[in-house]
Amino acid sequence: MPEHHDIIIIGAGTAGLAAANKLHRDCILLESEDRPGGLMRSKVINGYTFDWAGHIFFTSIPRIQAWVQSLLPDNLIDHQRESWIFSKGVYTRYPFQANTYGLPVDVVKECLMGLIEAHQTPRQAPPAHFLDWILHTYGKGIARHFMVPYNEKIWGRDLRTMSYTWLEGRVPRPGLSEFIDGALAEGRRDMGPNARFQYPRTGGMQSLADALARPVSSTIRLNTPVTRIDPVAHTLQTGTGEVFSYTELIVTAPLPALAGMTDSMPDDLRREAESLAFLPVICVNVGIRRPEITEKHWIYYPEPEFLFHRIFVQGNASPTVCPPGSFSFTAEITVSESKRVDPSRSGDRTVNDAIAAGLISRNDGIECVDTITIPYGYVVPTDDMTARVDRIRQYYESFGIHLAGRFAEWKYYNMDHALDAGWTLADTLSGRR
Repeated sequence: MPEHHDIIIIGAGTAGLAAANKLHRDCILLESEDRPGGLMRSKVINGYTFDWAGHIFFTSIPRIQAWVQSLLPDNLIDHQRESWIFSKGVYTRYPFQANTYGLPVDVVKECLMGLIEAHQTPRQAPPAHFLDWILHTYGKGIARHFMVPYNEKIWGRDLRTMSYTWLEGRVPRPGLSEFIDGALAEGRRDMGPNARFQYPRTGGMQSLADALARPVSSTIRLNTPVTRIDPVAHTLQTGTGEVFSYTELIVTAPLPALAGMTDSMPDDLRREAESLAFLPVICVNVGIRRPEITEKHWIYYPEPEFLFHRIFVQGNASPTVCPPGSFSFTAEITVSESKRVDPSRSGDRTVNDAIAAGLISRNDGIECVDTITIPYGYVVPTDDMTARVDRIRQYYESFGIHLAGRFAEWKYYNMDHALDAGWTLADTLSGRR
């Protein structure tokens, strides 16, 4: 007989751990990796602590802020964000659309004139796509000098194939007066939802994963990948040969992978799930034998000569993530149909590009270069994504299979959203008891 549990959770990442913490029913978590945490994991190399991509914690959800504070009561550092853009050979503050001070005068003028034109042009209908939204919101100058090249670099596709609805609340939309202020002098640091953020003092983001896992450690089964789900029989099989039955199933695995392991799924729905667009991400972690290479927390690179689109300066997140007298950063590189990247060569290219950008010098001692490839890095918000995901979700819900987290819900979630998604689902399921 299969081992039965009231609730089984696939994935001990952010959403899965959150749900397990808040459930008051019999449950187990099945995790394919050798430790919990998902994208919250950290690794230590030669005394440097690196996260799986650059992570910070910020939220506008009061209960999530209080929860994380209680999980790490003496292990959070508060930061005032230092976020910058490197383009035209100079640094300007983030966001670009409110901080053009320091750029060539003709670039500033073009951005200003484009913004004025956009503000004065009446809109007869909602934007048709992401590119239309950029032009309507910011004008041709800001589009040309930052918004279009940066987003094409990340997404690796024509912006006319993408939705813009995911941007709500994420991208600052300054008015004309704020643009002028940021063109005449160095602009504000406090614009945008992550103007203030927190980061663990010790242990990297793994410390938050460990704090979430600790109360439910007896329910986590590591190195246990799920390979097959029978939604009709309410059973699943694992790569270790075990068979489980469940009353309800919580899945935090990516939808394309979930569809591939689901028995009896209609062929058309399976194709919809397996063809959802996403981007793998290569993270190159670099340790430098020199302290304080920059005061910045992260830097955006819109120009194509740099392989990476963003650098997270891990060494400024906490003084404990580097050995004394050293520093570190993580470069993020997306991979797409139009941007093929060989992970084995991305380390050397990243170091050379960081030297070309002036972030480090050839005299700096490189103590480590480590590469992490994240197969599912970003959900790509295509124009038909929402309708497709709704159909897939309805299918799974009809069998008592619930989706939670960034890649199971197929949404552009931050860490706090994933925590809240797991908590909310746990509340819903507990209320059905």
